[in-house]
Amino acid sequence: MSEWTLGAVNDRGMLLEAFCQNQSCRRFFRFNLDNLIESVGADYLVSDIPEMACEACGGPLEYKLALPSPEDP
Repeated sequence: MSEWTLGAVNDRGMLLEAFCQNQSCRRFFRFNLDNLIESVGADYLVSDIPEMACEACGGPLEYKLALPSPEDP
C-alpha cells in the first residue's frame, strides 16, 4: 500500500476504510476520499496518513484499501 496515492485509489473506484483494533470496540470507518483529496491533494500517499485513534474508544485504527460491494452506491 506504500505507493498508493489517494487519487489512484479514487480513480480505481476503491475505498479507504479503517477499523478499531480495540477488541471490545471494533468500530468501522469509511473515509470520504473526495474530502481527503480536497484537503491534502490527490498525490498524497496512503502510507503517509498519520496514526489515528478511534473516536469512540481511543483505540488505534488500522487502514485498509477495499473494493466497494455491489450494494454500495
